[in-house]
Amino acid sequence: MISNSTPLIFLSKINKLNFLKELFKIVIIPKDVEKEVLKANKPDSISIKKAIKEGWIRVKDPGDNKDLQLGDGENAAINLARENKNSLIIDDALGIKVADGFNIKTLRTTTIIFLAVNKKIIDKEQAISLINKLIENSYYISNEYYAKILTKLKD
Repeated sequence: MISNSTPLIFLSKINKLNFLKELFKIVIIPKDVEKEVLKANKPDSISIKKAIKEGWIRVKDPGDNKDLQLGDGENAAINLARENKNSLIIDDALGIKVADGFNIKTLRTTTIIFLAVNKKIIDKEQAISLINKLIENSYYISNEYYAKILTKLKD
């Protein structure tokens, strides 16, 4: 599993970065993503730095980092996922569209929370609480998407 910076930052902000370890064991990020997540020595970057030190978040650059007209992190993450034929955790809408063009399976931060419910790491009520915490931490979810999430979690 490859990750872009935004999912790492937001999962860290809600103290659920460990979901990635529980769900995927190993997560790979390019150096540009590492720079983005560690540039500000904030509390959320501390848990990411710890995960890198523990070795379950690994740093690896793509062999061929083609310019995809995106930010450095998104660009490198998509190229790494493409080269490794791996899925990508990414929230950026344009990044998702570009990844889809390469037939890369994408997951959003909210998808990680759904997977945690499916794997019985958390229950549906906890998932709703975490989605709300994401929003409180400035994670953008449209009203329409939020309504869909609540409908799925209340079924």
